[in-house]
Parts: sequence; C-alpha cells; structure tokens
Amino acid sequence: MQKKGNTTVLPEEVYFEDLGNGITCIDTMLQRRGLASCYLIEQEEMAGFIDTGTNNSIPILLEVLKRKKIPRENVAYIMPTHVHLDHAGGTGGLMQELPNAELIVHPRGARHMIDPSKLEQGSLAVYGETAYAKRFGGLIPVDPGRVIEAADEFEMDFNGRKLLFLDTQGHAKHHYCVFDEQTQGLFTGDTFGASYPELNWGRAPLIFPPTTPIHFDPAAWYESLKRLMSLDPKRVYLTHFGMHENVPDLYTQLRLTIKDYAETAQEFKSSDNSERRIADSILQSAINHLLDQQCGVDVETIKSLIGGDMKLNAQGLQYWLENS
Repeated sequence: MQKKGNTTVLPEEVYFEDLGNGITCIDTMLQRRGLASCYLIEQEEMAGFIDTGTNNSIPILLEVLKRKKIPRENVAYIMPTHVHLDHAGGTGGLMQELPNAELIVHPRGARHMIDPSKLEQGSLAVYGETAYAKRFGGLIPVDPGRVIEAADEFEMDFNGRKLLFLDTQGHAKHHYCVFDEQTQGLFTGDTFGASYPELNWGRAPLIFPPTTPIHFDPAAWYESLKRLMSLDPKRVYLTHFGMHENVPDLYTQLRLTIKDYAETAQEFKSSDNSERRIADSILQSAINHLLDQQCGVDVETIKSLIGGDMKLNAQGLQYWLENS
C-alpha cells in the first residue's frame, strides 16, 4: 500500500472471504498475502472487528465495509486480541473512521492503546524509521473515554450473540481470546499459533507458536491452550491465518512444538551464537515436518515464507532463556 500526497491508495485487490455465520476473514496485507488477517463479525445491524492489522490496513477494512454495504456507524466494537502492531496497530486510526466504535482491550494493553508511544519507540528501535513506516504506518492514540477493559471472563452481548473474553497468556501478557458461542469458534490471535495457507497442502498443516519477544512463557501457554480446549471449540480463527476446523490435531501439534521450542532453547543455551543456532534448528524442524507431510513446496520457498518468523521466534526464546 502506498500514499500519494494525502491520499491512501488501495492495493489492486482487496482479499476477503465470507466464512458464514456473519464472519468475514480479511487479509490485512502485511508484507504479503496470507500472512495476517483480521475478522469482521456481523449480527443483525451490528458489526465489529476482531484485530485490525496495521495502520496501513485501515483502507482495506473500510473498503470491505463499503463492499458489504455496512454503514461505518454500525461498527460498535474493535477488539484487538493483544497490542502487538500486526494485530492492533490500526486501532487508533480505525476508530477515527468509525464514530460509534468502542475499543475492547485487555487491561494490560489499554494504556498502550491510549498512549502508544512506548509501542512505537520499541518498534522503531527494532525496525528503524523507514522500515517501521513501511510495515506499520504509525500509531494513533485512542480516546480513553472509548476504551472498555476486558478482564478475564468478560462477557458481551453482541446484539444477541454471546462473546466470551478469556485471558490467555503464553505469547503475551496482554492477550485475550474471544469465544463466539454461536459458532463454537475461537478468535485466537497468536495463542493458537500460526499456520500459513501456502504450506498447508500436504497431509497435515504446519502450525507453530509465535514466540516473538518478550513474554514467551511455555507453562502459561500450556494452561491457556488447555483452557481453550475445555470449551470444545469446533473451529479456530487464526490471525496468521484463516479458519481451521481440525482443532484437536492442531492443538496436539502446537503443544508439542511449544515443548520442542523450549527444549531446543535449553539445548543451545550455553552455545556460541545460541540465537542463530536456535533459529536454524526450529526452522529445520518445520522443514522436516512439511517435507514429511508432502506439502508440495520446495525448501527454498519454505525458507522464504517462515525463515523470518523463525528468526523472531529465536529472539523470543533467547530472551526467555536470559530472563526466566
């Protein structure tokens, strides 16, 4: 997405998919197709967004509303699962466009939406000004009067549709998941892992935990997953990426991978270049899984799709080793 003067130019195509039951998966076009999504949920005359993408994603979300003939005034809630910028970076800007929307956010994340300066400073330190602007597009503060803090087990009547918000730590301390009683589906942010469409053509998909710095906590993550599974979900709506219905199999693979990540990090804890060795090891494990499952994608393409993820994951695992 590019800007010409003050005019934001949409990508040539806006990609979204109607999943039924008033749920639409929208590709937020972070770096490439199929990397990050958010969800539009509709119930009668009410609409809401679960996750927003970045500030660069806002024109896409507004275009989807336009194409679905949903008045902006009908959007009542914006619900970022946590405040990492690929999930919540567009929150402030989107709320400026949606006059009736309220923000429902984890209590630990609320202050960062009201004053995003620390989020911005941290990202600038990691990416640099040019790359940060290209990837995330800046952050806009949210009016405190429009913020609702969703404590654990917060329930909302979404125009007759019950939504349950559950505190789910392990990936981030400011993370919740949303259980939609109508579909028996979970909007899981990063708690239920990442699984990219391009790699899921084999006998079984690849799902892996995003262990990006700085809150990786395997014990807490196990408990969060166990709690989510106690709801007997029929489907999960992943931010990275899309709806999946083979929930028990994904759960088993994700839990084992969290365990493998923690053991790999411990194995290389005292090694020279430990972070690089962790990244190489977890990448190779993912490649081995995909080749074994006959995913139909060559090794170099696999590396191009998930190599960056594994480097970020290794950074998070290294941080965990040094601070746990």
